[in-house]
Amino acid sequence: MTDNTNQNYILYRTKALMFQSSYSYLEGNTPTVPAAIVAGGVGTVVATQALTGLAGISAPDGFAYALDAAGEYPVGSLYAPSTAYTLAGASVATAGTPLTLTLAPDRDGPGADTVVTLSDGGAGGTFSAPTVTFAGCTNTAQTVTYTPKAAGTVTISATNSGGLANPASLNVTVAAAATP
Repeated sequence: MTDNTNQNYILYRTKALMFQSSYSYLEGNTPTVPAAIVAGGVGTVVATQALTGLAGISAPDGFAYALDAAGEYPVGSLYAPSTAYTLAGASVATAGTPLTLTLAPDRDGPGADTVVTLSDGGAGGTFSAPTVTFAGCTNTAQTVTYTPKAAGTVTISATNSGGLANPASLNVTVAAAATP
């Protein structure tokens, strides 16, 4: 089944639009060439469009599309797409006790919905949700809890579906649960 629901997309510049004003000079003189002027900087939103998706649509050279579901970026605004995200949480925990992990995209958020998958490398702990989704054009942090199963060192890592640079793994030293 194909989803034909329209969503708001923006078209933004990935390369600056430059121009250089004309100049004149008298014969025998060495001209002073004026500096180039930026008419439209990188990240400038040039259009918004209601589309059902980007399948079969390609942006012209120097432009890219981004899903802006919340409609936060009108024409003329600036959008700086995410290139990475962070993973943060406590470095010590107790077996059986949840700890909070925070994941956050940099800049203005990814250009499309991006799924982040968490792993404890087979240590047997549980996540409140094994995945989180960063919505396109939003840089809202996402939180999950992780409950370690046993004492030892656990390495929590994250990978993503959107081509963002993954953060460094989080090493957590887990103490044994107190016995009654």
